[in-house]
Amino acid sequence: MVPVLLLVCVISGLLASPATAAAGGEEVHLVPAVYVFGDSTVDVGNNQYLPGDAALQLPYGIDFPHSRPTGRFSKRLQRRRLRRSPPAYLSLTPRTSRQILRGLRGANYASGGSGILDTTLISIRVLTVEYFADIKSKMAASSGGQGSSSVDELLSKSLLLISDGGNDMFAFLTQNRSASEVPSFYADLLSNYTRHVRALHSLGARRFGIVDVPPLGCVPSVRVTSPDGAARCVDGANALARGFNDALRAPLANLTASGALPGARYYVSSSYNVVSYFTAHPAAAGFREVAGACCGGGRLNAQTGCTPNATYCSDRDEYLFWDGVHGTQATSRKGAVAIFSAPPRMGFAAPINFKRLVSS
Repeated sequence: MVPVLLLVCVISGLLASPATAAAGGEEVHLVPAVYVFGDSTVDVGNNQYLPGDAALQLPYGIDFPHSRPTGRFSKRLQRRRLRRSPPAYLSLTPRTSRQILRGLRGANYASGGSGILDTTLISIRVLTVEYFADIKSKMAASSGGQGSSSVDELLSKSLLLISDGGNDMFAFLTQNRSASEVPSFYADLLSNYTRHVRALHSLGARRFGIVDVPPLGCVPSVRVTSPDGAARCVDGANALARGFNDALRAPLANLTASGALPGARYYVSSSYNVVSYFTAHPAAAGFREVAGACCGGGRLNAQTGCTPNATYCSDRDEYLFWDGVHGTQATSRKGAVAIFSAPPRMGFAAPINFKRLVSS
């Protein structure tokens, strides 16, 4: 679990044009559907349907109607424009699947606790590419005789959003692995990552939104491990995340430039740069607290988890972090704006921004 933007905000901005919605006019759909893969940064409730202790409890979801946990790890307030965000795959029923099987809206396959490497997982099942293949098969079967070509066309116009890798970094850090192991660690991550991208492309995906790993050394649960954690981020953890982010860009560029993924386009949203900017310029970003968590206990509110017995702040929008690792809704909202339309020179998205990816 890592502190990233509320990507569902971005997703809602893709399904309905922000300018049109703000003007009160009819929604303009920029993409027919969004399919989401990754960890708790984008899990909107799949873990609520898994066995064991994966389901979240209050105070997660405290600001939703009727104060109920929804499986979203950030403190996320439900707003009108988020109603069209892709639902959790495991929550689908025959009735709620109708739009999705028509190639509209999409689905969310993310699972909190998951990682790029199978060894990162402890007890949480990975929601993998096979689920996407299953949806595609059902879409073709329900297409009314139009066949797979119409399904492929819809998928080629849809967006696939991938936000993963943070849990792999946390596992590496907690296992106290040596610096000499970092190159092979990156190589394993990149091999798995590109293999999944290739598999998704073979199923018809053409537009990829990649979210990199945020500065893990700045999250409260890592800061608190350092004697001066309240004053500064932990450099070693940040360097591990930054090194992977830098390494990820080359294979993505090579896959598209070499023709290995015909018709594919991608962008990389830099969660690392966005969170780093908010941390370095809290006042400019509108935050009062960027080191400690809103919900938890102990130093920085990060020595115990955000549990039903934990305390939580009332001024949540003034905090960068909701719990020890996840951002607040304010973080997500502001980050979503940055990665959607900021020019590449700002460093929040490359080689193009989110808006250009879905508008092309």
